[in-house]
Amino acid sequence: MTGNSVADVQANPALIQVRDLEIRRGAFTLRVPSWAVRPGRVVGLVGPNGAGKTTLLQHLAGLGPRNAGQVSVMGLDPAHEPGRVRSHLGLMSDDQPVFALRVGALLRVLSGYYPTWDADLVSHLLQRFDLDPGAAARTLSKGQATRLRIVCALAFRPTVLLLDEPATGLDLSGRRRLLEAVLEVVQDPGRSVVVSSHMLADVERIADELLVLRAGQVLTQGATLDLVGDKRTLEEAMLNWEAA
Repeated sequence: MTGNSVADVQANPALIQVRDLEIRRGAFTLRVPSWAVRPGRVVGLVGPNGAGKTTLLQHLAGLGPRNAGQVSVMGLDPAHEPGRVRSHLGLMSDDQPVFALRVGALLRVLSGYYPTWDADLVSHLLQRFDLDPGAAARTLSKGQATRLRIVCALAFRPTVLLLDEPATGLDLSGRRRLLEAVLEVVQDPGRSVVVSSHMLADVERIADELLVLRAGQVLTQGATLDLVGDKRTLEEAMLNWEAA
């Protein structure tokens, strides 16, 4: 956890601001009355399958419309200015396609889309995640492809980083490297991370705050320590909330 003080949190305007959000997808409806993510924070987005976590992250990234409410990401409406939002927002999900290029070539192609692309950071991340720039992306294992997606999401130093099940296919060592990379992002007090994962122990380890969803509704939200306490785990809390 980043450990920002209450005064720091109150002084910084929210990077993500949601008010009366409603998104309908067939028979499913996601409703988030009020939610904010401030700079320098790691927020855990948790809940059972079908709770609406991916729907929320996709909307924040400008990948889907909403039916009602107000959403601001870095002062921009992702539904109306998705391109401007995505130029400063990194999204990683476990189902993002990996194109038929070698790892290094793929990263060079992506670098042309982001003026803040950091080649030195990319080199560091490739070493950290043990990825060969000469390897064909299509031949990577599931864990290697996950690590490549993480590198792509981090490479341009996004202000907001959204991670949707980022630990898919990662072993214990890979998960540790991922958690270290997430915490390094929020060492910059102007940046924030929202991570959705079923690896509840990992979320509990790094999340300053939680947004808990169940069946498209906000079950609870707030500081992790306040919601979970120090006498139980997040997994135990989720079971108690019937949100596991």
